[in-house]
Amino acid sequence: MPARTINFQNAECSACHKKHVDIRTEIVAPSSDRPNAIRKKIIFRCEDHLYYDVDDIEKLALVKIRFQNIEESDLMDGLTFLKQLDSD
Repeated sequence: MPARTINFQNAECSACHKKHVDIRTEIVAPSSDRPNAIRKKIIFRCEDHLYYDVDDIEKLALVKIRFQNIEESDLMDGLTFLKQLDSD
């Protein structure tokens, strides 16, 4: 696996798009394919996520990755969404 260069000066929070204020190396649970391996992760935290635990940060990071390329045209307001549910 090729090493990636991390820009520590301009990195954003692992859970959101805000600028980080804290960097920590965390030990995370081993994966099922390598149960005896120790995994470490570099976690960037902003002021809002400073005291979140690693599991919560990882969940938020997945949401961040999933929705980072969403287009404005894909969004809808709540009223339109509810009308769409009622029509089904």
